[in-house]
Amino acid sequence: MENRFKEAFETIKPNQEHKDKLWHDLKLKIESETIEKRRPLTWRNVKSAMLAAAVMICLLTTTAFAASYMGLDLKFLNFLNPADSEQKLYLENGAHAVNKQAANENGTLEVKQIIGDSHLIYILMDFTAPEGIVLDAKRYRFESYLSFDKRSSYSGSIGFDLLDDDNPIDNKISLMMSYLTSTKDIAGSPVTLLVSNLEAADFYPDVYKKINSGSWKMNFNLDYKDISTTYPINQGIELYNYEGSLSSISISPISVTIKIESPYTKEISEAANLSSREIGLNEYEDSYPITIHYKDGTSETTAVFKGMTSGDLITNTITIVKPFTPIINDKEIKSVEFFGTIFPMN
Repeated sequence: MENRFKEAFETIKPNQEHKDKLWHDLKLKIESETIEKRRPLTWRNVKSAMLAAAVMICLLTTTAFAASYMGLDLKFLNFLNPADSEQKLYLENGAHAVNKQAANENGTLEVKQIIGDSHLIYILMDFTAPEGIVLDAKRYRFESYLSFDKRSSYSGSIGFDLLDDDNPIDNKISLMMSYLTSTKDIAGSPVTLLVSNLEAADFYPDVYKKINSGSWKMNFNLDYKDISTTYPINQGIELYNYEGSLSSISISPISVTIKIESPYTKEISEAANLSSREIGLNEYEDSYPITIHYKDGTSETTAVFKGMTSGDLITNTITIVKPFTPIINDKEIKSVEFFGTIFPMN
């Protein structure tokens, strides 16, 4: 019986945080049942409860309930929209629960969970405005700043997505904050998050108005598991008639990051900006399109620009970070095509 429990427990490869939570909940359940039945706790009771927990865990690995019990919020799950149960478990094991609040007379901000890779962090947060304020706009954002406490060299791009709301006419919203950076090795860093002045906008035009003042600040660690794999390339490439070298491609289920080295970084960046044109409501053509080729023969190309591009004129490097929602199946990628050159992902 003990071996059956161990096998079931290790099948989902939980991290230490999840193991501690499971054992804590299991202990409380055993103690509660013992008190209710007014009988002494025996090893037989413990083994029965352990077996029940093992069965429950096995069921959790194939149901959406796994996300809420093991720590991955269902709003996170719906936003990322993984393709199968294997991807769900992979994401869940890389996520980190923050569960911190900052509150004042202007509302309450709760940071719930984070997930990320080497260049992109997703931060799930809930905001509750004071009673009487109805949050029913189509888009929201905060004035935001994410400070890396141990290092000052990070720079990034911040965005917000409004998540599905069961009650769109109340004073509560859930937001997914994205932080994109050209610098690697951000996982594990202590950070300070400061947000202020909630702003709202319609789908179009791209005009935000402040609807609620105030500021909220909290500290936490980016203790998520980096779910990306970096492939060194170091191959020559031509972008907008300028020569460069594609140094690396980093791939995870949530993003693809391409790094370019070129003495013509300024010229390439300017040419890319000039080539961009509006193709929809708040949508612009991707100036650095990539095509992902999958092992089954299918492919997808980024037509609309999303993410971040950063040109560093000191180091002559260009970093392009492209987020994907729904997420991609990074384990099934055969190659990446960029400006006419195909790079196998071996």
